[in-house]
This record gives sequence, C-alpha cells and structure tokens, in this order.
Amino acid sequence: MQKKMSKGMLMAALICGSLSVLNVASAEEMQTFEMDEFVVTAARTETRLVDTPANISVVGAEQIEERKYQDMGEVLKDVDGVTVLDTGLGTKEKMIKLNGDDRVLILVDGRRVGTDMGSNAGGRGSVDMNQLPDTSMIERVEVLKGAGGALYGSEAVGGVINIITKKADMTNGKISLGFGSFGAEDKKIMYSAKQGKTGVTVSASEYKQDYYKYRDHKTDTTKRWEGPTDFENKKFSINLNQEITDTTNLSVGFDYSKYEGMSPTLPWFPTNIEIDYGIYRQDKETQNIYAKYDWIINGNDQGYLQVYHNELEYNNTSKENYVYAWWLPQSDRIEAASFGSMKEKVNGIDVQQAFTTSDNNKIVVGATWRESDVTAKGDNNYNAGIDNTAIFVSDTWEFAPTWTLNSGIRYDDHSHAGDDTTMSAGLNKKLDENSHIYFNWSEVFRAPTTDDLFYFGGMAGGGKAYGNPNLKPETGDTWTAGYATKINDRTDFAINYFESDLEDAINWNYVGMDRYVENMEQQKKRGMEVSFNHKINDNVSVNASYTYLRVQNYKSDGYERDRNYYPNVYRLGVNYKDGKWDSNVWLRSSSGCETSQNYYYMVDLPQSRYLDNNFVTVDMAITYKASDDLSIYAKAYNLFNEAYTDYVGSINGSYTSPAQSRRFIIGAEYKF
Repeated sequence: MQKKMSKGMLMAALICGSLSVLNVASAEEMQTFEMDEFVVTAARTETRLVDTPANISVVGAEQIEERKYQDMGEVLKDVDGVTVLDTGLGTKEKMIKLNGDDRVLILVDGRRVGTDMGSNAGGRGSVDMNQLPDTSMIERVEVLKGAGGALYGSEAVGGVINIITKKADMTNGKISLGFGSFGAEDKKIMYSAKQGKTGVTVSASEYKQDYYKYRDHKTDTTKRWEGPTDFENKKFSINLNQEITDTTNLSVGFDYSKYEGMSPTLPWFPTNIEIDYGIYRQDKETQNIYAKYDWIINGNDQGYLQVYHNELEYNNTSKENYVYAWWLPQSDRIEAASFGSMKEKVNGIDVQQAFTTSDNNKIVVGATWRESDVTAKGDNNYNAGIDNTAIFVSDTWEFAPTWTLNSGIRYDDHSHAGDDTTMSAGLNKKLDENSHIYFNWSEVFRAPTTDDLFYFGGMAGGGKAYGNPNLKPETGDTWTAGYATKINDRTDFAINYFESDLEDAINWNYVGMDRYVENMEQQKKRGMEVSFNHKINDNVSVNASYTYLRVQNYKSDGYERDRNYYPNVYRLGVNYKDGKWDSNVWLRSSSGCETSQNYYYMVDLPQSRYLDNNFVTVDMAITYKASDDLSIYAKAYNLFNEAYTDYVGSINGSYTSPAQSRRFIIGAEYKF
C-alpha cells in the first residue's frame, strides 16, 4: 500500500506542478476568501463569519459550477471535516458525518428533510445524499460543524447542513449532457424566469449507469461486478416565488426524486457459506411539498412561517442461492428471498421571528411541530408514529466592542423520548475585520428513530433484528474552540478543536446471529481540523486541510476505540482559472485506521474493518469555455484506480462495498 501512496502522491504533485506553471495570456480575478461573508445557519439569522462563534464552511454556486458536481455527496466530499459514507454500489446510500458523527441535520432552505425512520445503511443518519435536490438548483451550502441542538433539535448532534436553493431573479437557463464510463449518462436542465414580482425556477435531471466496476483489494485487479448492477436517479424541482409587497414574500415548491436499480454487495457470510448468486434491488422515491411566507418588520427583522409535507417510499428485494455449510452436498442448496417496504409521511410547521432590541442585540424566537407516520411491511413489520413540538430562543449580543455572545435555549416535547431542555452558548472575539477566535458549547438531546424503537425483521443468514421501545434518548455535551484569519488578500488559515461526550448513545450490536439495539453507557469523540487556502497568483489557488478524529465507545471493561473511522484525513486541491479554462485537481487521503481482526457470527472468520490503514484518491475536473454560452467539460474519478472503501467492511480480503474504479465523464453545457 505504501508504494501505491507514493505513486499517487508523486502523480498528484506532477499534475499540481503542471498547473502552477501554465503561461496565461488573459487573466481573470479568482474568487477571494472573505471573512465578511454572511451566513444564516449558526444563529438562525444573518451574521458575518468573522462575528460568528462557530466552525462553518460555505460552498457557493461558483465552485459547484466549476467542479461539475453530480450530487450533494460530491459537493460535501470537498468540505473540510466532512466524511461522506459512500456505500457506492448502485442505489446504496450516501450518508454524511460531521466531526465524526452521522447524527446530522439536513435542511433545504431551512426546512428539515430527514426521515424519522433512520438510515437504511444502519447508521444514525437520516438523509440519503442521492435524494437531495439537484446541484443545478443550489445557490450555496452552509456546513455548521458542531452541535446545533439547542437551536435545531434532535438531529443536530454532529452539525447542520443548510442547502440554500436558487430563486428566480432573471430569466435564464442551462442544459448539460454528459457520457462516461460504465454506460454513464448525466443529463440536467434548469430554467429560471422572472416577470415583475413573480418568479419560477424549474430543474430536472437524470443520472444512469449500466454496470459497476471496482478495484478488488484481494487480487489488485479491476473487476466488473457479476450480475445486474444498473441504476438510475431522476429528480425534478419547481419553485414559485411571489413578492407580495416590498417586505413580504410567498414561496411554494415541490421536490421529487426516484432512485432505483440494483445494489450489489459482497455477502456478509462466513467462508463456509458458498454463494451461488445474489440479486439485490432497491427503489426509493421522495415527494416533498412546501410553502413559505416570509416578511420583514422594523426595517430589517426577518420572520417566516413555513409548512411542509414529505413522503419517502423505500422498497428492497433480494434473492440468494447458497450452500450453508461446506460439509453439505451441492444438491442441498438453500434459496433465500427477502422483501421490505417502508413508507414515511411527515407533516411539519415552523415559525420564526427576529427582533432587534438594540444596536448591539438581536433575539430570534420560534416554534416547530413535526409529525411522522411510518408503515413498514415485509421482513420488517411495524406501524408507528412519533411527533415533536419545540420552542426556542436565540440571542446575539455584542456586549463589548469586538466581543459577541450567542446563546440559545430550546424545549422539546417528544412523544416517545419525553421532554427536555437544551442550552447553548458561543463566545466570539473579533481580533480585526479578518480574524476571530471563538468557543462554542451545546447540550445534546437526540430521540431514538422509529427503527430504533419498533423495528422487527429478518436478516440474511436467518438472524433477526429487534428494535427496543424502552430506549432512552441520547444526551450529552459538545464543544468547539477555534481560530480563523485572513492573513492577506491571498491567504487564509483556520484551526479548531472539538469534543463530544454522549450519554446513553444508541447502538445496534450482534448477539449471535441476531441484532439488538441498546443504549451504550457513553461515547466520546475528540478531534481537530486545520485548513489553509492560498492564491498563488490570479489564476492558481491551493487548498489544503488536515482532520484528526478519535472515537471511543464505552464497554464493560472501559473505553474501546471505534474502528469504523479513519483517524487522519488529508485534502489537497489545486485550482486553475482563466478566461477560458477552469481546472481542478483534488487529492484525498485517509490513514491511521486499525486493521485488527474480529469475528463474525461466532465463526473463526478473520474480518477486518479496513484492509489497509491508508489510501489516496485523486479526482479531476476540467472545463473549457468555448463561448459565453457553451462549455465543454471532462471529469475523472479515482484517477489512479485505488482499491479502497468509504464504508467500512470486508470479507476474505475484499471490501464489501468497494468504491468504483477509475472512470470518466465528458460532456457539454449550454446556457440560454
């Protein structure tokens, strides 16, 4: 593996070096790093980054356009401190971790879009990145790393991701079409029109792929997955916006996604089970309807009322034919089939109002109500509903020149987890207009999902999975301390340290061949993040970061390191831009994980969490602007064909969810 890393590092360095010495005839000013940028997620109202006591990253429409991101998973892979758990294979999920925690709240324009069932991949997350609105609809993404529970509620343990969509401010549109490896097709269209005080934005997209190839760790060869591995992802969004008066506005919209196809995976079976075939299909459909009425009082105090209805329908089928034990004759085969169908309907109401009480103080008050009904059929059977009502207050107080205190309190009343009050406090010291130092603390209250409480179903190999209606909510504390500065017009630097301590952390564990959910006594997370951005000249910039993470779970004899994480994550990006070319090369590397052995189903099967304790991948995007309206682009993924996985798991020397092998997409985009 060390040879692979050295080769990858060398090739990346050569590419970066090539870009940095390009001779440019016409230069165009690149995006600058601005500490006075406004964000809305940390305090639920607009604040400048330099005045905000939180670790926040922002991805704008310009970066999304330049790097031709296919979906939100790709957008977030390049954000410092974010881990994208890409199970990779077909319609398997893409989940998110912030500061090592998958308890992350996902918002679209401030509206909660997560499910109350929980992740189908078995984690604590609630949203599959594949089913979020298409990237052509995104104006910016704000990533708040660190708990936001006192303002946002149960999901926001690791942080909050707020996806802010485009609103019609002029009439324009664009259409793009790309083709690539493994029969890939990527089609997108977006149109926005504004007439007087009325605007409409519409987008539609389709991504499809005929088959799946991966680099097998065991044989160090590229393989095509046997059996059907085709899948497609279709999305449609429409937003209507009406300015009623100079200070009031009404927005209504609809988001739809349908993600369907095959989901191959290496079976989690002992070596004495011989698999003859396995077919796994997943179909996921979301339909989200919303309306938001917002207003301004007293000149600049914003408020809104929004209602929404979300539906998720998920179906999976599988079929296997295998010999259960090596001592049985081949004629004694067992055929196993399973089917699961889950549907969740969510209704929600949010209301919020900001009040400026003085020149140096602003208060935000609000309330939320959410109701979720889940129907699960097939191998997992339950019908259940949960609801939660909450009220919150947030205060931003500049109590002295250059000093700001953000405080919050929230009361939740959950139908199964009971009621709880959580608080938060953040202290910010603005050193100058381009730098600040901050400290942020927040309490945690995380209710169990409906799967945690009520799940009952069969699993491959004959085992059962059991929910636990007596689970306690997860509680605890998190805190973050950091420093960020814009050293000069070309360079910025940031560093932060974070800790998380959870009581009664919820975890699913195997007991023999069955799975049970329980409250662990305690879970600890510790980590740090360092980032550096520098403009070499008007055409070339470099982004680099390092993230460290250590997770420990309490066992009967003390704390034990969680081996589902790479403790060290490195990112390096080189970006080149002039009037005609946009070129981006970014390297990701992870290292330091444990590859020690454990045993599955009480069978002596060495099964490593990871097979290598490090890996390096390199991706690339190049866009040529042929005219003001026409651009041609090319993307390369896993350029050096690394055998790796984002999602932990291996068997018999191969990863159970290997990342795709090297692949390419070439396309064109036309603006009108």
